Amino acid sequence: MKRTGWAAIALLSAITLTACRDSLNPSSPAPQPTGETRIIEHAQGETAVPVKPERVVALDNIALDSTLAVGVKPMAALYNENTKQFPVHLRDRLEGVEKLAANRQNLEAIATLNPDLILGGKNVEQVYQHLSKIAPTLLLAESGNAEWKEQLQLTAKALGQPEKGEAVLQQYRQRLAEFQAALEAEGKSPEVSVVRIFRDRIRLYQRGSFSGKIIEEAGLSRPPSQDENRLWREVSRENIEAADGDIIFVWSLGNEAEQALTRLQNDPLWSKLDAVQNGQVYEVPGYWIGSGPIAANAVLDDLFTYVIEQ
Repeated sequence: MKRTGWAAIALLSAITLTACRDSLNPSSPAPQPTGETRIIEHAQGETAVPVKPERVVALDNIALDSTLAVGVKPMAALYNENTKQFPVHLRDRLEGVEKLAANRQNLEAIATLNPDLILGGKNVEQVYQHLSKIAPTLLLAESGNAEWKEQLQLTAKALGQPEKGEAVLQQYRQRLAEFQAALEAEGKSPEVSVVRIFRDRIRLYQRGSFSGKIIEEAGLSRPPSQDENRLWREVSRENIEAADGDIIFVWSLGNEAEQALTRLQNDPLWSKLDAVQNGQVYEVPGYWIGSGPIAANAVLDDLFTYVIEQ
């Protein structure tokens, strides 16, 4: 899912409203990490980072997910302003981590944390130069979260944990193999549909999306409407048959979206879908739309539960 620039907008607003310290002036030299460093290539070039960073700030969900996956707890991270929470699949791992509210954060607040490494994504691309004046900053280049494996490897390398990053990937591959073996043993080959309900529109996630890649790697097929190497497409209520499959996974976020889902569930057109008539529609959390290795394994958990065990 393409993330909007809300964090970047918030940070840019803070720049204009807050008198930044000299260290945040883009014309001033970037701080150099003390002690031993390594050079990391990332979306903005090359950056020297501490060999063992200890005060990590995560301004991106993939970075946050990947950091936790290799056993490093950041000191602070962005949270979802709609829910006032960290992502649901990560909350039990984030006790004591400071929340950074995207629509109120500013560079001064981040600087006050005195981080030795900042991990971000395209959501803060516009303020990279400002962030890099606070601490070494790496930006993860992503498109729809489908490239989470590459971002995990980059994050693990930056944190001095490349072996743990590879171990996380190997565990994921092993779970995929186990799922495929169970699928073959059960003689199942369902078409899996992934749907997100907004207040005023319906989105179908295709093969190029985060969950789409996982479904493909798991050996499952997609309905024709979602069998393209793109992130997503939108359909009208009148064309809701495009959302059908043997199994439908559906997500909505926020009261208005949940109300829209309830209205859709009461619509005769929805009731005609095969998955609905067969009781094969499952509401899932936001990790189906995107993040890193912990989210990917959570999607696999759901596939085991609703495809193999049902």
